[in-house]
Amino acid sequence: MWNRKRSNSWIALELLLVFCLTWYIVDYLFVLVYNYHIPNHRNVENTLQINLSEFDKNHPEYTTEANEPETLEANYSRMLQTICNYPGVEAVGISFDGSTPGGGSYYAREFRSVKDTTRTAGGQVITIDPENDYFKVFGFSMENGKKMISTNDFEWVPNGIILSRSAANTLFAGANAFGQELDGGEQKFVVIGVIDDNKRFDYLRPQNYFYLSRGLNAENLRSAEISVRYHSSLSGTKFTEQLKTDLSHSLQIGNFYLLSIIPYHKIGQNATFDIDNNIKLRVYLMVFFLLCIFLCVMGAFWYRISLRPNEIGLRKAIGATRANIHASLIIEGIWLLLLITLPAMLIEYQFVHAGLIDTIGRQGEPNPEYLPDRTFIRFIITNAITCILLLIVIISAIWLPARKGASFAPAEALHYE
Repeated sequence: MWNRKRSNSWIALELLLVFCLTWYIVDYLFVLVYNYHIPNHRNVENTLQINLSEFDKNHPEYTTEANEPETLEANYSRMLQTICNYPGVEAVGISFDGSTPGGGSYYAREFRSVKDTTRTAGGQVITIDPENDYFKVFGFSMENGKKMISTNDFEWVPNGIILSRSAANTLFAGANAFGQELDGGEQKFVVIGVIDDNKRFDYLRPQNYFYLSRGLNAENLRSAEISVRYHSSLSGTKFTEQLKTDLSHSLQIGNFYLLSIIPYHKIGQNATFDIDNNIKLRVYLMVFFLLCIFLCVMGAFWYRISLRPNEIGLRKAIGATRANIHASLIIEGIWLLLLITLPAMLIEYQFVHAGLIDTIGRQGEPNPEYLPDRTFIRFIITNAITCILLLIVIISAIWLPARKGASFAPAEALHYE
C-alpha cells in the first residue's frame, strides 16, 4: 500500500469525502428512525374526518329559519346522531380550534403550576366536546398503553384540564398531578387526569398536550370537527366510499350538507410532505455517493490487478491459494477505509461542536432520556453505521476484480515477467 501511495491517496481522499457526507445523511436518518419508533399512544388507523358545509344564501335550498340558534343546534344534533347510528361506526368525537391529529394547525399555550410558580410548560391545546368520545376515536391510553380510555372516564368540570405525561412531569416533577391547579393566564384550571404521551407527527418526539372541554352550541358548531372511528374489520376504502354515498343525502339537513370525508392518515401524510421529501432526497444522495465510491474502488482495483499479474503469479507459485490472494486484495480496501475513518471523524466532530447538526423533534434542552440527545453515543453509533455501509460497498467493489486476479494461473501470470 505504501508503494502505491500516490494512487491510494486519491482513493482515500474520495473515501474521506464520501464518509463525511454519508455520515451526515446517516445521522439525519438515525434521528428520524429513532423518533419514528418512539411509542405514539394515539392511533389514526380506521379514523375519518367528516367535513360539513352550508348552502350559500343564493342557493335555492337555503332557508333563513335554519340559522336560528335552536334550529341550528337541533339540526347538528340530528346529523351527529345519524353518523353515530351508521353501521360500522364505533365512536364519534368533536374537537375545536384546529385539533386535527397530525394536521397542520397548531394552537399553543403556556401553563404555570400554582403550587410551584417556577415550573411552566407550553404545548398544544386540544379542545374537545366531552359529550362525545374524542379519546376513544383516536385510541388514547393511560399507564403506558395498558389502559384504553374514553372521554367518560374523567369528571369534566368547567375549568378541568387533562395533561399528557410529559407536561405533568414538567409541571409537577413526577408528583401526583391529579387535583393540582394550573395558571393559564386569564383563568385557572384543575387537573382532572393525566394520559399517555403522543406525537404530533410520527417523525417527531412526544410533545406536551393540554386537553380542555368546550360544550357544543350554536356559536361554535361551525368550527367543530367531526371525527369517526370505524370497525377494524372493514375495508377503509370501501367503507369511506359507502359512507360518503349514504351520508350525502341523510346529512343534508337545514342548510348543512356533506362536503368531504378524509382519512386521518392522509391528513398526516400531507402534513409531513416536506419531511418525506427530505428523506427521499437524502437517501438518493447517499445512494449516489456510495455508487460513486463503488465505481471508484472497483475501477482502481481492476486496473491494479491488470498491472500485477507477475506479483500474483509469484505468490501462487510459492504456495498462496486463490482464497489467500482474494482475501489480501480485499484487506487492502478495508485498510484504506480504516485509515481514513479517524480523520473523517475529526472533521465530523467540528460540525457537531459547532452545533450544525440538528436533532429533529427536540424541544428545549437536551433530554438524556432520548438516545439522539446523548451526543457521544449518537456520534459513535452513526459513525459505526457509516463505516459498515462503506465496508459493504468496498468489499462488493473489490470482490469481482479480486476474483479475476485470484483466478490467474501461475504459469500464465509469470509469463508477463
